[in-house]
Formats: sequence, structure tokens, C-alpha cells
Amino acid sequence: MQNPHFRGLTILKPLIMIFNDYIHDLIRNGKCCFSIEDAIAHLKKNRRAILSSIEHLVSKKEIVSPAKGFYVIVPPEYQILGCLPAEYFIPYLMEYWKCDYYACLLTAAKYHEASHQAVMVFQVMITGRRPAIVCGKIKVKFITNKSLANTPVQKIPTRMSMLIVSTPEGTAMDLLNYPQQSGGLNHIATVLAELYEVMNAERLLRLAENSSVLVWQQRLGYLLEIVGAHELAEVLKMNLSRQKRLDYIVLAPGKRVTKRSKTNITWKLIENTKIESDI
Repeated sequence: MQNPHFRGLTILKPLIMIFNDYIHDLIRNGKCCFSIEDAIAHLKKNRRAILSSIEHLVSKKEIVSPAKGFYVIVPPEYQILGCLPAEYFIPYLMEYWKCDYYACLLTAAKYHEASHQAVMVFQVMITGRRPAIVCGKIKVKFITNKSLANTPVQKIPTRMSMLIVSTPEGTAMDLLNYPQQSGGLNHIATVLAELYEVMNAERLLRLAENSSVLVWQQRLGYLLEIVGAHELAEVLKMNLSRQKRLDYIVLAPGKRVTKRSKTNITWKLIENTKIESDI
């Protein structure tokens, strides 16, 4: 009689081989990830058996799971990272979650060639709240924006996906709406010194006209003047001049106003900090 222990192994081995073939087929078709539901539907095996096969490849560091039920295939050249770069799998993860999104802030600036420093965290704007993802050496941070549709976006091809990214103008707006997540005003000024070169005055004006929020326009216009982007600053100045009411605001939210703080009449700002760009 066959030993039950070995009988179990003879059943498991073919399934592992079948699952390996499934993974190789995904790679051949240019896919870098899958969900447990995808695998069940394709292989027509039960969840427990497929999870066992997944665990086998996880132990070999050939598969990782940045989110429950969602798996990323890690080729040998990326195993030192412990995951694929976020830009490759984020579009598929957002589709799996049925979540609208766009790559934002300093991450978006990088795609517009406006980042002179390595971006350590991949920033993603969504409408809800989600905890950060840490997958090997890859970290993804989600930022909440309930007015997600108000930011203009574009699609950028990556090696394994089509990534949705805020446009240069949308990125500039977001940087001033989320200064803490953007490294503070000095760092924003440094980014804008490069970003403004790919910004378009007409698109910026259209964005400003369609926005009910004025504070980002006041701060952005001020910073654009500092980095020498006078044409773009004039566009915002023109739009702000049309407003029936424009209140004075502090330049740096959260910083106190002192006796040395100057008042900027043009942008109606209280200069409670000094801007020092790295460029």
C-alpha cells in the first residue's frame, strides 16, 4: 500500500507545476500580477489548493502580496527589492480595488522630470483612506482627496503598465494643497523651479478658473514669481484679480506670524517664512 504521506506529495506536485505554468503564461502575456480570484477562475481549483501553491512561490521570493488577495510576480532582477517598482503594479491594484487614483505630488513631479532627489515613497491620490503599503523595499503612501476628479491627469506608459499621473499643472496645484506631504515650501519651490518648464499657461488658467479654492493659487503664484516663472504667475494673478473677495492668508500653514512677517499685497500673503530653493 502506498504511504499516505507520499500520496499527498504526488497530488501536490502536479498542482505546483500547473500553477507555475499559469505564472509563466502571465509573464509571457506581459502581466505582472494577479488576484486569487483570477487564479481560481483560470485554474478551476479550490482556494486552499491555490493558496498552497502561492505560498510555495512566496517562500522562493518569486511572488509577493502587497495587498490581501492580490499578488505581484517578482522577476529575478527585482528580487533584491523584494517587490516590483510601484509604478508597475499600482494601476492593476487600483483596478482590483475598483478605486480611482492618480500618482501625485513628488511622485508625479518625477515623471515630469522635476525631481532632483530620489523619491523614496510612491505617492497615490485616492478618494478614501487606506494604510500605506510596504512591500520589500517599496513603500506606497495613499493621500485622500475627495475632489479627485478636479485634478487634470494624463496616462504615462511604464514597462509593465499605463500609469495615471497628475499633469504638470495639476501637480503644481496639489503641491500647494498638500505642502506637508510635499516636503514643505522650500522643497516645493525647488520642484517648481524645474516643473514650471513643462507647465502650460492656458492649462493653468483653465485649472484656476475651474477651482473654487483660491489659497493654492495665492501661494503658487508667489512661489512661481520666486523661481522666475513670471508668465505662469501672471496667469494666476489675473484670475485672482477677478475675484470679488480675496482674504489675506499666511504663506506657511502652521507657522506662527511674528513682527518680522511681511505683508505681500500682490498675493495677499503674510510672509511668515522665508523661501529658500535648493536650485
